[in-house]
Amino acid sequence: MIWRFALFLLGLAGLVVAADAHLLPAQTATMNVVGNTAYFVVSVPVSALNGIDDDGSGGASQSEIARHSHDISMQFARHFTVSADGAAGTPLMTMAWSPQTEGPAADSDYIVVLHSVRFATPPHSPMVATDLFGTRSGEGQMTITAKRDKREDTAEVAILRPGAAEHRFFRGGFATFVDFVRIGIEHILTGPDHLLFLMTIIVAAAGWRYWLSVVTSFTIAHSITLTLAALGAVRISAAIVEPGIAASIILMAVLNLWRGGHGSPAEARARVAIVFACGLLHGLGFASAIGAMAADGAHRLATLAGFNIGIELGQFAFLGAVLALATLVRRIVTVPPTLALPRLASVIAAMLGAVMLVARILPVLPGVG
Repeated sequence: MIWRFALFLLGLAGLVVAADAHLLPAQTATMNVVGNTAYFVVSVPVSALNGIDDDGSGGASQSEIARHSHDISMQFARHFTVSADGAAGTPLMTMAWSPQTEGPAADSDYIVVLHSVRFATPPHSPMVATDLFGTRSGEGQMTITAKRDKREDTAEVAILRPGAAEHRFFRGGFATFVDFVRIGIEHILTGPDHLLFLMTIIVAAAGWRYWLSVVTSFTIAHSITLTLAALGAVRISAAIVEPGIAASIILMAVLNLWRGGHGSPAEARARVAIVFACGLLHGLGFASAIGAMAADGAHRLATLAGFNIGIELGQFAFLGAVLALATLVRRIVTVPPTLALPRLASVIAAMLGAVMLVARILPVLPGVG
C-alpha cells in the first residue's frame, strides 16, 4: 500500500501547476496519462460540494478541507468519472488539498483534488465527464489540459460546462476540428455583442455586393487577430478589448444614423475599412473564448480552423435569419418612413451598445466593481 501511495504522489508531482502561490488555478484541471493510469489535479468550486463550508463563509479553510477530506473525496468520485473503450476506470486514490501552498491561510472558494484512475490496458481515448460546476459567477466551466507521458506535443485542451460536460481526448485532428466548428457556432450565436455589430453593418444598406464586401472585411479582420492572439503573438487586456467591442457597436450604429447608407463608392470603401478595423478588435474577443484551447500542441491548426469556420457558419446563419425576417416584415407590415427598419435597428443597437459599454467600463474603474 505504501508503494502505491508513493507512486501516486510521484505521478501527480509532475502535474502540479504553481501559480501565484497556489497549487492550481481555479476552474482548471490537468490529466496526464502514463501507461494504463491517468493522473488528475482538479480545482473544484466549494459551491459545487455539499456540507463543506461549516462557517458559511462561502469558502473553505484548510481546517474545513482536512475535516471533510473523506466526504470531498466521495463527492468527487460520484461527480467526476473517467472511462475508456466503454469501460470505467478504477479509482486508485483521491485526496483533497488546500490550493494555497504558502502564505497566510485563508478561506478559498475552491479545493484542489488529486485523483488517479487505472485501466486494464493503456487508454487510447479516455473520456472525462463531470458536473462539478459552481454556482458563483465564472464557476460554470472547467478547462482540462490533457497530456500523455507529460509530453507537450500531445497536449489537448477542452472546456467542460453544463450542456457539454464530457469530452473524449486524443481522438485525432478531424474530431478536434469538428468539435471546434460546433464551439465556434455556439460562440457567435450566443454572443450578443458580436450579433449586434453584425446587425449594424448589414442593415446599413441593401444589396448582395455591399453585404458581401462588409462581411468579408469583418471575417478577414477577425480571423487575423484571432489567429495572432491565439498563438500568443498579440496580447491585449480584456479590460480594453471588451469595452472596445461595445464601442464598435455604437460607432457603426451612429454611422448608420448619420450617413444613412454606404452612399458613394468612396463612402462604401470607407465603411468597409471601418468594419475591418472593428473586426480586428472583435477577433481579440473571439480569441478569449478559446483561451488555453488555442495552445493545443497536438491539433492547433484543427483548433483554429474549426473555430474560425464555426464562427463564419454561425455568422451567416444569423445574417440569413435577419435578412429573411426583414423581408417578411416589409411584406406584412407598413412601416412609417420615420421608423424605417434600418434606422430603428441602429437606434436599438446604439442603446444596447451604450449599456454594454457602461457595464464593461465600470468594473475596471478605480474603486468600482
